[in-house]
Amino acid sequence: MSQTKHTHTNKLINENSPYLLSHAHNPVDWYPWGAEALAKAKKEGKPIFLSIGYAACHWCHVMERESFENEEIAALMNKYFICIKVDREQRPDLDQIYMTFVTAMTGRGGWPMSVFLTSDLKPFFGGTYFPPDDNYGRPGFRKILTELGEAYINNKEEIINSSEDIFTQLTSRMNQNSGLSIRLHDGMIANGVSGLYQNFDHQNGGFGSAPKFPHAMELSLFLRQFHKTGNTDYLHASEKALQKMANGGIYDHLGGGFARYATDAKWLVPHFEKMLYDNAMLVTTYTDAYQITKNESYKQTVIETLDFVLREMTDAKTGGFYSALDADSEGEEGKFYVWSKSEIDSLLGAESSDIFCKYYDVTARGNFEGHNILNINDASITFKSSQEAASFNKSISKSEKILFDERAKRIRPLTDDKILTSWNGLALSAFAKGYQITKEKKYLDAAVRNATFVKEKLFRGNQLTHAYREEIHSDGQFLEDYAFYIRGLLDLYETDNSENHGQWLTFATELAEQTVELFIDVDGKFYLRPDNQSDLIIRPSDETDGAIPAPGSIMISNLIKLARMNENKEFDSAVKKSLNALSPLFSNSPGGMTTGLQALDYFLNDKIEIVIVGNSGKREEMLEMLYNRFIPNKVIAFDDDGKNDLPLFEGRSISDGKLRAYLCVNSVCNLPVETVAELKTQLDKL
Repeated sequence: MSQTKHTHTNKLINENSPYLLSHAHNPVDWYPWGAEALAKAKKEGKPIFLSIGYAACHWCHVMERESFENEEIAALMNKYFICIKVDREQRPDLDQIYMTFVTAMTGRGGWPMSVFLTSDLKPFFGGTYFPPDDNYGRPGFRKILTELGEAYINNKEEIINSSEDIFTQLTSRMNQNSGLSIRLHDGMIANGVSGLYQNFDHQNGGFGSAPKFPHAMELSLFLRQFHKTGNTDYLHASEKALQKMANGGIYDHLGGGFARYATDAKWLVPHFEKMLYDNAMLVTTYTDAYQITKNESYKQTVIETLDFVLREMTDAKTGGFYSALDADSEGEEGKFYVWSKSEIDSLLGAESSDIFCKYYDVTARGNFEGHNILNINDASITFKSSQEAASFNKSISKSEKILFDERAKRIRPLTDDKILTSWNGLALSAFAKGYQITKEKKYLDAAVRNATFVKEKLFRGNQLTHAYREEIHSDGQFLEDYAFYIRGLLDLYETDNSENHGQWLTFATELAEQTVELFIDVDGKFYLRPDNQSDLIIRPSDETDGAIPAPGSIMISNLIKLARMNENKEFDSAVKKSLNALSPLFSNSPGGMTTGLQALDYFLNDKIEIVIVGNSGKREEMLEMLYNRFIPNKVIAFDDDGKNDLPLFEGRSISDGKLRAYLCVNSVCNLPVETVAELKTQLDKL
């Protein structure tokens, strides 16, 4: 088998990130971030060009084709700069530090991120995508390289002094949320939710206008607030968004799963990349919505999305979950997913095609660059009988299968097959919760296999690996890995009904103890990395939610739950300090604090503990009843005989074989019950 010969090969060839490897044969002398590149910059007195992106990023590919594969532009890069390429998903700390600078400098952030640094790693110029020559109202990359390169040679001292000023401002910006704590109260949550509601699009669902992101965390907060207050505005808003997304083009109606965002306000045209974290968080939100409404369409969306992850984003050897699917195939964004009407007519035949095209809004003209993105147009579809509806659904399902099989013959978008522990934690939660409402054993099996893989393979040397691919582990510890994976383990502990399920709580507790030691300062502030990272100009923290939840806020909720399960005073103290540290943001900027507000809700409001002892056939029925109810701020613990060291089981061991359930609210317990009906009656009174 002949191997492709490449004119150029750079230092990225030995990396394990598909994104970095895709640049390994650019004419740019790329280095990965590390000691070699940083030492070379110091030795040669050159500035650094830092390019940060990720594998599924469309405009990252565009900039590569236009500039990084261009011999002339590459020569300028190599002449003036030490060029470093970073996968943002492998180094979220670097991404957060330099994105703060770019956003402050330009008023917006995004990827690809392009930052110019002194050899001391301090930024002096930056932006996002640059065209090769002046275009789109942006300066050309060729011009930027030449002017900055010459300026650094001729005015180096001035640029270094400027970078020091910028660094001072950057440090101030990253610490601007620090201040005196404010009394924590429920009004902070109400104000935050109300503020989010003001930005809700009541016509199309979601928040703001185009581009429109799913905002799964915000929708979950709405559902929680509805459950707490009975205000149906929040339920209706959440349902509007969930239904519009599931019907829109942002959802893959043939293969399941959501794209990262829609480029329009109506959810029609997606940015076609599919990210693990979006799909994981949306599964959790649709699960919440199903538990509240019992709307079967939400359960179906959960099933289809989890099936997509199992089919296309799961490593067969390990059970780890891959990071993303690219937006592009054959050099075109979305080509894998779109259809012409003539294709559909040919595949389905006239009668079936007419039904399908009416339902999925397919026309000869198309709705996307002459092609069609499938989206459900059911406003005009009515049925005279249940038999007619059943016949229609059968026809649609058959047509979907034909098109799915035909689509599988196309050239697929590339898969970013690195395994990120943090995103796997989000997916672990999704599979656990998906199993709870569907009872599909394959989802529980996938969750158990994933947790076993992380526990046995990615937790080594008493550290969680951040990124893994083809037996290569990345170095460094990251808060998001600990926070998100602990959340997943706790959800699995409440779901896995096997005799060994206690191992997930034990592992979660061990990781939580490390988290408190590594990532929290004396005032309760969470940092993204442990202290004393020699390659960072500042220790980064990020209290607000972005594309993924703020890991510190997720960790606060984890610690609240673990403190109650283990009666751990250290965890309880960390919670109080951390929430107090966030209190200025809760008061002044609650809009970006969705997961923090959920943690605050857990801290301030009813804490529910449900302990089940015994293993008769009724335990499964009790658990199923619990899984189908929306019960925030809860702990579910169960054991065959109650004879273990967990404080929740103290005084609750059994020897008569009977099943008993204990419902406690804020440490005040009801009398134990022995039947599903009795437990349901107690829950109904909450």
